[in-house]
Amino acid sequence: MNLINKDKKIAWITGGGTGIGKELAILLAKKGWLVIISGRRYKNLIDVTKYNKKQIKALKLDITNKHECKKVVNTIIKSFGEIDLVVLNAAAYSPGMINFEKISQINQIIDVNIMGQINCISSILPLMKKRKRGHILIVSSPAGFRGLPNAGIYGVTKSAITFLAESLFFELSKFSIKIQVLHPGFVDTPMTKKNKFPMPFIISSQEAAKRIMHGMGKDDFEISFPKRLIIPMKLLKLLPNKIYFFLLNKII
Repeated sequence: MNLINKDKKIAWITGGGTGIGKELAILLAKKGWLVIISGRRYKNLIDVTKYNKKQIKALKLDITNKHECKKVVNTIIKSFGEIDLVVLNAAAYSPGMINFEKISQINQIIDVNIMGQINCISSILPLMKKRKRGHILIVSSPAGFRGLPNAGIYGVTKSAITFLAESLFFELSKFSIKIQVLHPGFVDTPMTKKNKFPMPFIISSQEAAKRIMHGMGKDDFEISFPKRLIIPMKLLKLLPNKIYFFLLNKII
């Protein structure tokens, strides 16, 4: 059945079954958006739709599969209408040292965190370029600001994603496509429960979603929080290598 409503704004959120993606979907739905959430775990997605069955719809998707990404985009457009907002939230996380003996695990994280985002962007971008409007929010991490101990291959991929967002900012401005990058601090999600270290200034996923909504309504390229964590980490980026390595070695 065709459910297209020309007056309703449509958002697509990857990794929408838990954590930030889930809470952002619920919040957008309350604001009147039609939200399509996708992810590999369909049961989690269905659980989220129960919060608002009219405004939240679920589509199973493995973003490492480019064909599936294109199919989901086509399904959304055919069934619901043009996509106004894309939140690329799906990610794989494996903290700890980079273990080069587990190349398959490294490949998996790279496939999700880099190629998965590229698969989604390449599926929606031609349509947004044609319309000369759209909004893409890429979820990165402060773990990609500089090399960090025990950030694993996750930090490497998030550095790449921030670079990608910055490059797209320049390339898509002439198409009036809004690009933003998200650098959240520690958020209480199933992902961060893997961490075995103290997480300073950790906030709930509900609070994170509120801050993201506020940031998406502004013209700033970057959405980041909390400032008391982000500002010191950005200052570390300015330090010469010798001083940076010395300080981090002292801290750990």
